[in-house]
Amino acid sequence: MIKAVIYCNKNKQPCGYRICGHAGFAKKGEDIVCSAVSILAINTANAIEALAKAKLCCDANEQRGGYLQVIVTDLKQCKRLHDAELLLNTMVLGLESIAQQYQKYIRLTYKEV
Repeated sequence: MIKAVIYCNKNKQPCGYRICGHAGFAKKGEDIVCSAVSILAINTANAIEALAKAKLCCDANEQRGGYLQVIVTDLKQCKRLHDAELLLNTMVLGLESIAQQYQKYIRLTYKEV
């Protein structure tokens, strides 16, 4: 099962995420749930850095079960704050949709930081 944690600030705005595990929906290389979650998570991190020009703290490790943690370190100072927030909210929307359709394969939780 994929475990996704969305880190939120006190205003309930996402400011990062941690994703680990594998869905187990299908065999490796054919698992559409793992693929969808991976694409959302990696593309969001890349887009926040490239398009919103925000600084990230990233930790990834395939040996730790598909582990990826991304924290936007300068969300308050980010010049393109709206863009960073929009990208994070877009990822959350995608993860919520996947979690709704594939409940046995992904668990999505929220944590205030």
